[in-house]
Amino acid sequence: MAPPFIAAALFLALVVLGDVLLRRVSATARLLFDGAGFLAISAYFYSLGVFPIFSPLDSATTPSAIALRAIGGGWWLFAARLSVAGLRALIGHDGRSREARLFSDLAAAAIYLATGAVVLSSVFALPVSGVVATSGVVAIVLGLALQNTLADVFAGIAVGVEAPFGIGDRVRIGDNIEGQVVQVNWRSIRVQTDGNDIAIIPNSIVAKAQIVNRSFPNQQRSASVEYFCPSFAPPERVIEHLVHATMLCPHILKAHTPSALLTQLGRERNRYEIAFVVESTAALSKTKDMLLRSVRRQLHYSGLLERSPADAPGLDSRDEIASARRLARGLILFEGLPDAQLDAVAAALRPNRLEPGDILFAEGSTDQTLFLIASGVLEVARKREGSVETLGCIGAGEYIGEIGLLTGVAHAATVTARTHCLVYSLPREGLATLLAEHEFLASALERSARRGLDILERRVVVSVTPGVGARGQLLAKIQSLFRHNGV
Repeated sequence: MAPPFIAAALFLALVVLGDVLLRRVSATARLLFDGAGFLAISAYFYSLGVFPIFSPLDSATTPSAIALRAIGGGWWLFAARLSVAGLRALIGHDGRSREARLFSDLAAAAIYLATGAVVLSSVFALPVSGVVATSGVVAIVLGLALQNTLADVFAGIAVGVEAPFGIGDRVRIGDNIEGQVVQVNWRSIRVQTDGNDIAIIPNSIVAKAQIVNRSFPNQQRSASVEYFCPSFAPPERVIEHLVHATMLCPHILKAHTPSALLTQLGRERNRYEIAFVVESTAALSKTKDMLLRSVRRQLHYSGLLERSPADAPGLDSRDEIASARRLARGLILFEGLPDAQLDAVAAALRPNRLEPGDILFAEGSTDQTLFLIASGVLEVARKREGSVETLGCIGAGEYIGEIGLLTGVAHAATVTARTHCLVYSLPREGLATLLAEHEFLASALERSARRGLDILERRVVVSVTPGVGARGQLLAKIQSLFRHNGV
């Protein structure tokens, strides 16, 4: 059997070498090393008939006694490390292990402190009472110096017990910080904001702040936007168009019916509020942008944003003429046309009023007509594998039917009125003269048709009209179609 000082040298060399070599390997390998070291020292002590728990080791100052005490210290160190590893493994099986990391760190610190006290008492036979008295003074000094840090630690304990959020949750802390929690530790939390910044918030501030968990019980987010309209605009009509605008936003959840309310009357402007729910915060900004633009289009083409009461729409036939002219002037399709030609387009438009559920045109039908939506919401759907698939909704300021108008193919979808709608139709004959006088209009129509192909799934229309999707071929087809018909 090796003398104690030789065994101590071997054990110390193995401990140092093991820590250096195993620092970057898995926790399992380090745990196996600690277990092997603990068992080896235990076997060595058993062979000597020594067990450093119930009685102090030899207090002599001989090399063998000093080496034996060093080995005893190593035995307690391995025992402490195994206890800490077991504690962390036990907490790691809990679903809230990340939130409990602070508790495991504090428990590990308590284990190491207790181990140090036991080593001083049972291994080195030192009076622990004097050390405790000295440590009390040191603790007071450190407590005063580290009071902010200690406040964060104990606030972290309170936050860990309450567990108001977890890693990956989206939270709002106070009035200024909102984002996704990416890290929780003993002193602070880290939140990744929407600007892709990392906000580090001390636990003492988190414990005092108002916390809103956007991810619990689900990711859905309710929100609202405000909009102002001239005071002379009838609130009933304004609210109707605001509700229509919500139908044009695909991210607004239909299970939670959106609402529009008049919230304030003013001498010049009335304030309205639109409330809605989206699937998650990620869709909120995009939905607000789309909703505000849709609201503006709905109100603009209905004439409710005019600057004076004299310009506001009434109930006679002249309003339909003004609506048709406003609609034609606002379309990108007809931009660049002189005023006289725009008036000619407006005069050629024919109004069609649809009730909810009325079909504008059906999938598979053929008509060479361009439809311009002045008010209301239309739903675009198509049949697919025995069911009906909704592709989306279109509203005021948009148009549809240009693909059938320009190519002569059957409609690839069915368009149905979701609300009361005013739709103007422009037959092929009304467009032929414009194409003859303005060559650039054919290019504009091609771009519009390509946009329609994207909306209504390009592969569907291309499958029934070979060559429509290729750049340049559609323009040639438009020119050939109208030239063949005498344009």
